[in-house]
Parts: sequence; C-alpha cells; structure tokens
Amino acid sequence: MSVPTRLVAFAAVLGLVFGGAALAGAALDPTDDSVTADAGHGDETAGGRGGENPAAARGEHGGGYGQIAVAPVASGVAASQDGLTLVSDDTFFRRGQQETFSFQITDERGRVLRDEFEIESEREMHLIVVRADTATYQHLHPRKDADGTWSVELELPEPGVYRAYADFMIGGRQRALTTTLLAPGAFEPNELPAPTRSDSDGGLDVELKADGLNAGRECRLTFAVTRDGQPFDGLERYLGAKGHLVALREGDLAYLHVHPTEGGSEHAHEGGGTSSEAHPNEVPFAATFPTAGRYRLFLQIQAGGEIRTVAYTLEVPR
Repeated sequence: MSVPTRLVAFAAVLGLVFGGAALAGAALDPTDDSVTADAGHGDETAGGRGGENPAAARGEHGGGYGQIAVAPVASGVAASQDGLTLVSDDTFFRRGQQETFSFQITDERGRVLRDEFEIESEREMHLIVVRADTATYQHLHPRKDADGTWSVELELPEPGVYRAYADFMIGGRQRALTTTLLAPGAFEPNELPAPTRSDSDGGLDVELKADGLNAGRECRLTFAVTRDGQPFDGLERYLGAKGHLVALREGDLAYLHVHPTEGGSEHAHEGGGTSSEAHPNEVPFAATFPTAGRYRLFLQIQAGGEIRTVAYTLEVPR
C-alpha cells in the first residue's frame, strides 16, 4: 500500500479510535490500579489471564471451584507487559480479503522467543481478534516458524479498528498481549448490546447463570445448553475442555481468559437441584472480574464437529 493511500486510510479510521472510546465509555472503575452488536457464528469465527496474582498463576482458588481463576488485574491492554512484547508490522488489512498476519513475541532484550511457549488448551498460541465495538469475533491458532514468527490467515470482514490478542503461556503464567489492526472504510460502530443471559447458535440455546457476581471476587458462571427446550447432552471436547470462554471489559477492552471448572463446590443447576458436578449439558467456569461495569462474553462450544459461538453482555456490580 502506497504512503498516500495509507495516510488516507489512517485518517478514515482515526474517528473510530476516539469514537470507540466514547462508544465504550461506561466509565472504568477508578479503583482499578491495573492500568460492543452480536458476534457472528460458526467454525471458530464469530473466542488471559494475567497480572501479578501468584495463586491464580498456580491455579489456586479462593472459592474452591476447581481450576484456574482470573487474577483481579487487567490484562491484554498493551503490546508489552512483564518484559514481553508483541511485535508486528502488519497493521492495515483490506476489508473482506484474507491476508497473512504475522507477529513475534520478544523479551526485554529484544530477543525473539521460540521454544519457551507452553501448551495451554491444546495450543501454544491462541489469537483472538475482535472489532472495537465487539461486533465481530474470531479465535484463531497461528503456526510458528523456526525463527519464532507466528503466522495465520486473517480476514477482517468489515471496516473498523480491531484488537488482536496473543494469548499464550510461558513459565507457567498466562499472558495476553495486544496490538491494533485497521480495516479502512466507512464505519458505523454498534452500541454494546444490552445485558442478556441467553443466546443461541446452530439450534442450540445457551443460558448463563452467574453465582456470587461481584467485582474483585471469584464467581461461578454456568452455561446450560438446551435444544428444543430439552437439555442437550451432545457437547464435545473443544481445546481439551467442554468450552472456551473469553471476556472483554467495556472501555479498554481488557482481556480475561477463563477455563471450565467441570466440578468443584456445591452449586445449583438449571431446572433445580444442587450438586458439586456439572450436568452433561452444563459448562461451568470460575472467574474474577477485576472491576465493576459491563463485560462482553464469548463462549465457544463444540457439537456435531462444529464450533458454536454465543455472546453475552454481563453487568458486574461492585
């Protein structure tokens, strides 16, 4: 792309950068010192933990829900964190055209990391790409070359400013680094959908129940899957679990990556009854939302060999 064309394209999206802040602007909680339109469906296109909480890094919980909780510190808000940096020259993409997105992760000395990545959810690297208004969502798995460069074919379906999150684990700690991608063109941002506890995809209805929902405290999120009003027991393993959940905070799009607990403390089920085990049609998670406010949640499950994606707006009280 020529320099004049790039300048024109950049000018076309500058309004989005600032307009997106106004769109998202339900104010961030001032006590947070760590410093969106329905998603599409189908395949893996529509789904880090992070911070300085050693207990969360070791997979410990205060609430006893069983696996890894989100540390109550924002993650995925910058290209650099804890000496690691996401480096990419790929910024501009032509709307609706598949192009290669490549990036590297470097350390504090600028050295490209190659063999330090650890398997998490069956992959060394997860790439989440979402438009600034959260109207589109993609969960991709880049391939790594011998020189430490990660690459994936990426299509930005509509004009706008996008956030790309590199989600990976090194040294037993989950990391989330982000960069901005631009797709020039006329853009009208969507308002964040109103809070909801239900969504559907491919004939499956998914209801969200949130127990103990308060900012800064671990809560339990349970997604109950039904079809034609009956519990759906055909969930298949996806990335080594019953589901994959990503949450983005309104305002700065801070990234929270949580995992199913698949058992744990005593809890209520949809339709009545309590137990410490998830029903076959339930996908439970333990999560800690760092601040009060609205979050956009993207859940991916697999059934019949197909990935289904459902999305929710969740209001988290103080």
